[in-house]
Amino acid sequence: MTTNNDRRFNSRGVPLSPILVIPFILQIFTAVGVVGYLSFRNGQQIIYNLTQNLSIEYSDRVKQSLDTYLALPHQIAEINVDAIKSGLIDIKDFKKAGRFFWKQAQLNSNINLISYYLPTGEGVGSGRWLQKSGVTIVEHSLTDGKDYTYATNAQGARTKVLDATEYFAPKDQWYIEAVKFGKPKWSKIYTADGFSGYVAASAIYPFYDNQGSLLGVFGIDLLLSEISKFLQNLALSPNSKVFVVERDGMLIGNSSLSATYNIVDGKTQRLKAINSSDPSIKATAQYLQKQSEGFNVFQSQQHLEFLRDGQRQFVNVMPWRDRYGLDWLVVVTIPESDFTAQINENTRITILLCIAALMTATLLGMITSRWITQPILRLSRASQAIASGDLDQNVQVKGIRELQGLSQSFNRMAEQLRDWVNLLESRVAERTTQLAESQKSAEAAKEVAIAANRSKSQFLANMSHELRTPLNAILGFAQIMTRDNSLSNEQHENLRIIGRSGEHLLSLINDVLDMSKIEAGKINLYNSDFDLYRLLSSVQEMLQYRAKNKGLKFIFNCAEQVPRYINTDEKKLRQILINLLGNAIKFTDLGYVSLKVEQDDLGGQQPEEISRVRFVVEDSGVGIASSELNNLFEPFVQTESGKKTEQGTGLGLSISRKFVELMGGTLQVSSRLGQGSRFEFTIPLRLSTMLPSVQSQQTRRVVGLSKSQPRHRILVVDDNWENRQLLIKLLEPIGFEVKEATNGQEAITCWESWKPHLIWMDMRMPVLNGFEATKQIKAYPQGQNTIIIALTASALIEDIPVIRAAGCDSFVRKPFLESEIFEKMGQYLNIEYTYKDQPVNQQEPVGILTQESLAVMPLSWLTDLFQASTQLDTETVIALIDQIPEEYISLRKSIQAKVDNFDFDQIVTVTQQAGKM
Repeated sequence: MTTNNDRRFNSRGVPLSPILVIPFILQIFTAVGVVGYLSFRNGQQIIYNLTQNLSIEYSDRVKQSLDTYLALPHQIAEINVDAIKSGLIDIKDFKKAGRFFWKQAQLNSNINLISYYLPTGEGVGSGRWLQKSGVTIVEHSLTDGKDYTYATNAQGARTKVLDATEYFAPKDQWYIEAVKFGKPKWSKIYTADGFSGYVAASAIYPFYDNQGSLLGVFGIDLLLSEISKFLQNLALSPNSKVFVVERDGMLIGNSSLSATYNIVDGKTQRLKAINSSDPSIKATAQYLQKQSEGFNVFQSQQHLEFLRDGQRQFVNVMPWRDRYGLDWLVVVTIPESDFTAQINENTRITILLCIAALMTATLLGMITSRWITQPILRLSRASQAIASGDLDQNVQVKGIRELQGLSQSFNRMAEQLRDWVNLLESRVAERTTQLAESQKSAEAAKEVAIAANRSKSQFLANMSHELRTPLNAILGFAQIMTRDNSLSNEQHENLRIIGRSGEHLLSLINDVLDMSKIEAGKINLYNSDFDLYRLLSSVQEMLQYRAKNKGLKFIFNCAEQVPRYINTDEKKLRQILINLLGNAIKFTDLGYVSLKVEQDDLGGQQPEEISRVRFVVEDSGVGIASSELNNLFEPFVQTESGKKTEQGTGLGLSISRKFVELMGGTLQVSSRLGQGSRFEFTIPLRLSTMLPSVQSQQTRRVVGLSKSQPRHRILVVDDNWENRQLLIKLLEPIGFEVKEATNGQEAITCWESWKPHLIWMDMRMPVLNGFEATKQIKAYPQGQNTIIIALTASALIEDIPVIRAAGCDSFVRKPFLESEIFEKMGQYLNIEYTYKDQPVNQQEPVGILTQESLAVMPLSWLTDLFQASTQLDTETVIALIDQIPEEYISLRKSIQAKVDNFDFDQIVTVTQQAGKM
């Protein structure tokens, strides 16, 4: 029975459907509008960022091309001047010199003329001077004062006279400039009458005799048309343009098909950028000239923008200079319209998708509302019937006052307890499922971490190979050049500087690779005896040139009380000082950079005593803000000053602090912005037993084979030409018969026909790598007699077992020393060398590891050392070294030296002999 109160209740209230649908639609409409607006704004920001990045990329590519293209003429001139000084070219033998230049011109198609003229007017050159005549030779005659141009045959011999022109070089502007300037430089860009489109610059190079008297001037003419060809081949956006101009606005090259010059009455006339026939280049040049009142104001890279025909144009201006006087601008202009069409289309699509989403959301809201309200209404009517005592009800949904019906039926729902129990069971099952999924997620995260570690290791291996391969060529050829007795003392010193700098670069590479070991706590100290004064001197010598170039006072002050011969990790101490001093020089533009070394205690000066030494690095540079000091030593974190220089990785200070802490000290810093910085650390040092006389000991250099030695056949396998040449030039003069191969497949073919005694095998090569080539050679019975030594640029110890498993007898890491090469070959081929003594600065020599020196240790210790060395277990080997009694210090050092050089195969061999395993 329905009462009046029930009817009065049922006639009031608001339907549930509008309450559910209307807010839902309003939320969707607001979200769609915000998304559309943000999409448009993000599109605009993307355009700006994209054009900035593209313009910088284009500018950098043009800069790299100019660096390479414009360096060639001066390199050729320098080579020729060296040839004159060494007697290879007789400046009076014009026929021989002309033929020499003819060969150079054949090899360098971009060089138009290679020539020199003497103060008398005599001279000779070769190049593509006459169009459609190939490479010709031109020689000046004193008889009639003319330059005669000769045609040549395929061997560079003169065949006939093609042209004769009145010319006297000493009165020409380029010759006068060279004599006046007195050193290499570029002439002004010029055009040649009678040669259509001939726009060139000449690298002029005066050369003198030993008394400083002028002998003559080299002139190397370089056509600039190739610059435009390179720019035209850049993959630009549809309407982007790149052009290169001089400071006076004259065009040098552009990416447009329009020429940089006009032909008027048969003469070539260069164009200014503001007169270019290309509208985009012309408009950009006019804007830059008007905006800055000329091109001379651009002394650093700038990003600009302007409107052209209502469209925004993005412009990047980058100065380009070289050390011979060129000062150009590289300009990249990118119209916004190249990207807005796609952005606008994306915006239109976004709006349509938003409208579709709004309509779909509205329809779904209505369906959802209906789906929710009908069951509630049925439940409401059923609960009212139950409250009235009518338990046999057929629930029907006919009404819209759902919420009021529910409020009156809540106290009548005792029988719904079963539903709540079911709900609880459902939630328990759901929670169980979630826990299972969480466990799966944890396992997946573990797999991701393992994969990330593998990727990191692979990255470190690849980076090691890419950096060590060219460094191997640099250090190797520097060692070979030291064998040239014709070099002056200054040149030998320069080679030593190259060697030290290369070794420092190798140390930096190793530090970056060791950063992961630092984070894992696996980095160790490798203490040795050395001369602290010599270390400080080498660091000063390495960095003083950088300080001098910046006009800084570079001060080294070492107190007299500081001990000279000490025992600690020399490499880590050197790296700490180089990092701190290098940073100080980089962030100091005026004033000084200083290193002060002083004793921090009153300890004695007897061997094996501990002394604390303080190192202080100060500068008058830009300083560090106090807000940045807390994060200064974090890896890959740079200060604002560091970011502005766009140099470094942010690892130097982090590695330095870890090294200082490992050595028992603390690295401290104090700084004030704009007033300089001070870095200070104090470390304990053990005094060394090293004697001063050790510094002048002699070492032996291999110069040949003893007379009793057979002529061994050596095969060099490497896909890198420089690395092959390095070994060939090192081995052939000694008396070895050497052949080369560029990949593993060629190596196998050469081995089958030539049967070399020893193969130097690079492990990473195309076609067939060194691992597979070694396996195939060693698979033959005769291949077991061929010694194969791996050449690897990897710095990872984990790679050594793989190299061993492939069948290699031993390995040498790149970059290597020539002594390592000869030592390995002597070890495996029983070669006896002849030597030439030469003095070098070195530390106390390490004793030779022999069977007799190991005999003092027990058999169990030898067994442990043999097993640890076989497994390349560095930590266990070092622990075993610590067990050697103090009276056998020479044995300790000899094994430690093998560990430092990863020469575990030698430890295994000698240990096996000593223990008769």
